[in-house]
Amino acid sequence: MAAPLEPSRTDRAAGGWRARARLTVSDLAWEFLRRNAEYRAEFVRISRRPANIDPRWGLRFGADPVVPAPDAEVFWRPEIAPGLVVPFEERAEGGTAESRSWRPNGARRRDDESLHVRMPEGLQLQYRGSAKPGGPLLVVLAFDQDFGLRVRAVERLNRAVAGLAPPASQMTTAQRERLAKSLAALDGDLGGDSYRTIAASVFGPEAIEREAWRTSSVRAATIRLVQAGRRMMRGGYLKLLRGGL
Repeated sequence: MAAPLEPSRTDRAAGGWRARARLTVSDLAWEFLRRNAEYRAEFVRISRRPANIDPRWGLRFGADPVVPAPDAEVFWRPEIAPGLVVPFEERAEGGTAESRSWRPNGARRRDDESLHVRMPEGLQLQYRGSAKPGGPLLVVLAFDQDFGLRVRAVERLNRAVAGLAPPASQMTTAQRERLAKSLAALDGDLGGDSYRTIAASVFGPEAIEREAWRTSSVRAATIRLVQAGRRMMRGGYLKLLRGGL
């Protein structure tokens, strides 16, 4: 049985799955991953060299699973989260347009090939080779099946530089709420709670009194939420990063 994890900052402020429904897609993905016992064990092994994290987790650097979203410094791999990562290369001199000298705020990490910057709202910037913040830059977008997601990432960046709100998420409110409920159900499951206790936490105590428990629709819905939470924790969060940003 996994040890309880610290609730996120939004949970501490408001409590329950409704607070989690306000997390970004990136933060929701992290919340599922950090509950994975195998990931938590691997982080202990590589904590002194976080760049050695197994690529299967989708991370560029190991992130401490004790730290909840949105406080955790999570850097996703560019190929895993094409809708979050904007890659830059140094721009050659002689261009006709004036380069922006904007410098992003946020956590910074460097590997052998790039400088990675994670902006407060979760957008990531990858400065390849000699490219650096404030210098003359080119955005490099692969023309592949994820091209639309990559363009959306650039749009998010352009709006952030202009001080505008990010574009609306492609994820619906109903989808976001189901993820938040699945996360709450997963916590109960990992903590050893019964389906009845989980149902009371997610749907409210009054919901479990409306029908005979063994055949109730609430019990069936709770089981589905637990199963969905397990799938997300075991790798489903990777599909989430490619979809509903």
